[in-house]
Amino acid sequence: MNGTIPKHIDWQRWIKRWDRMQDFYIPARKERFEIIVQLIADSQRKVSRVLDVGCGTGSLMMPILREFPATEVWGVDFDVTLLALAENRLAKFGRRVKLVRADIRKKGWTDIVGGPFDAIVSATALHWFSPAQLGRLYKQFAGILKPGGIFLNADHAGSCCKGIQRDWQNQRHLYSRNRKRNGVDDWDGFWRAYGRALKVDIAKFRKELMGSWVGSEQGRPLQWHFEKLEAGGFEAIDCFWRLEYDAIYGGIRK
Repeated sequence: MNGTIPKHIDWQRWIKRWDRMQDFYIPARKERFEIIVQLIADSQRKVSRVLDVGCGTGSLMMPILREFPATEVWGVDFDVTLLALAENRLAKFGRRVKLVRADIRKKGWTDIVGGPFDAIVSATALHWFSPAQLGRLYKQFAGILKPGGIFLNADHAGSCCKGIQRDWQNQRHLYSRNRKRNGVDDWDGFWRAYGRALKVDIAKFRKELMGSWVGSEQGRPLQWHFEKLEAGGFEAIDCFWRLEYDAIYGGIRK
């Protein structure tokens, strides 16, 4: 695939289907985005450049572009089918949007996006990376952030206690079970339907694209992230929001 949405695709419809599916699985998704935007505003005197890592369809880039009208917002992802939707979602922001296809598991991706950035953000993407990959990424983030710049990640963050982790997962299960789908896709259902619309074998495409992922669905404990962030060159490291096994955490580049 080359990243261009075929002419027959109603991209607005697919963006809505994606957002409805994500909202179903991720409690308080809009709230997470709002908190990230506010933390950027509160921590930075000037916001010229922001990078969204694993930007997907541009869901988090959208509120950042709206809040900071003079800011250039970069998004990096390796999934061309999602970047194509991001390109259409964010088209109205013109040259302020910079979308890059790159695999951040590989060397050289930071050379593509450049720097420095005032903020680096991510949402529900980094939990798929191995401990070694994440530790390396945190150092790379520090390398392309300006001193005083902020890193923020809204993602799964597990517990060191198996009992607490089990309780959190039970709470999430109850949350999903008690909600009515009302036609909302599940994860696999969205991709099957989207693949048919694109006229591609989406399962094969995504398997080849993603390769071997070694992350943790429930995420690693916050203390683990705090230690790796400090080793990577961050300070003022903290958890800024938490809901069950999800959190917004990050720090300031030294």
